[in-house]
Amino acid sequence: MESDAIWLGVVALGWLSTSALIGCAVLILNHREAERRIHDQEVAHQEITKRLEESETRLRAIIESEPECVKLQASDGTVLEINPAGLTLLDAGSPAEIIGKPIYNFVAPDFIPFYKENMRRVFSGESMVYEFKSITLKGRVCWMETHAVPLRDEQGTVYALLGITRDITEHKWALDQARQHQLELARVARLSTMGEMATGLAHELNQPLAAIANFTRGCIHRLRSGKVAPTELIEPLEEVCEQAERAGEIMRHVRDFVRKSEPRIIAADINQIVRSVAKFVELETRQQDARVTLELAEDLPQVQADAIMIEQVICNLVRNAVEAMVESNSPQREITICTKHRDAGDILVEVGDTGPGISRSIADKIFDQFFTTKREGVGMGLSISRSIIESHGGKLRALPQPDSGTVFTFSLRTFIPGQPNDERAHRIYH
Repeated sequence: MESDAIWLGVVALGWLSTSALIGCAVLILNHREAERRIHDQEVAHQEITKRLEESETRLRAIIESEPECVKLQASDGTVLEINPAGLTLLDAGSPAEIIGKPIYNFVAPDFIPFYKENMRRVFSGESMVYEFKSITLKGRVCWMETHAVPLRDEQGTVYALLGITRDITEHKWALDQARQHQLELARVARLSTMGEMATGLAHELNQPLAAIANFTRGCIHRLRSGKVAPTELIEPLEEVCEQAERAGEIMRHVRDFVRKSEPRIIAADINQIVRSVAKFVELETRQQDARVTLELAEDLPQVQADAIMIEQVICNLVRNAVEAMVESNSPQREITICTKHRDAGDILVEVGDTGPGISRSIADKIFDQFFTTKREGVGMGLSISRSIIESHGGKLRALPQPDSGTVFTFSLRTFIPGQPNDERAHRIYH
């Protein structure tokens, strides 16, 4: 070694002083220590390199055998890497058909803006989960769900997107079937409600129809007498029009309530929905000596809701409260419907009564299908109501009160202009 040669040279120069020899010895030892450290570092580097290569081999083997699509994408959407499962998912015969191509080639056109927005958010540092429609190389249209995370370099800069994608077409189909089934159940429940309220509806319609008949008979009588000026008939005829419009409004509400159609999640006024329900059940509650009080917060933002479905939920809660108070012979039969703006940004709706209340042991069970505490009934109303609220992104709860009565609560998301509210919202989590 070089240090040994130095030592031999120093020994050969016997004329050096002792102090000089000691200095040379220290120099040689330091040199040897440096050589040892370099050697150890080289060994360590080789070991680290070996381990990295082994880890990379294991990781690549895992990715290659992963049953779900694993891919890397550049910020412009170019596919950098994709595993065999990804090739199968996109009906590709070789990596060359996918790698180097824009990922947008395999995204349904209507979903490309949504997909780009999610990519932008990932490259800004967010982790995302999103659903979209894909078109494979064979033209097959399917639903996909991607879990995407940003990959960063040593400086922390995001240089690629790592995505794990799976086919959820069958899952979406099953959800759609369940949704259709739930919609049909909800409609049957509304039809049942209308049947139970037929007497009250007949009474509601009878009032404007009777008024129309009376006013028109009066007009006919005065016309036959020949002692009336045309201008004198304007007021009674306007009253006829007003009563006809009232009857038409009742029938339109009944028609909308029982209509068979897809839910429309749009901007809705929750206070107006509550007022419509209060008017709808007014006769029935009055006949049972019950009173409905509204405590509606002012200046509430609009909510994302299907108005008819939310009416169905509130109507069901009110009618359940009336039935409970009647069955228990409650001396004070009061129902209070409140709306509130919560700090979380959503709108809270409460329907409380002064009935016998429910025990905490069954507070959750009452939402199960076919569970009922009534002498008559099949126990579907609250189950359907819960499903409706959950489809709106909320949760229906029953809160037993300390003294008596029960308060049912649910929340609705506020409407944000420009934000999609229907199926095209595609679910974004972060």
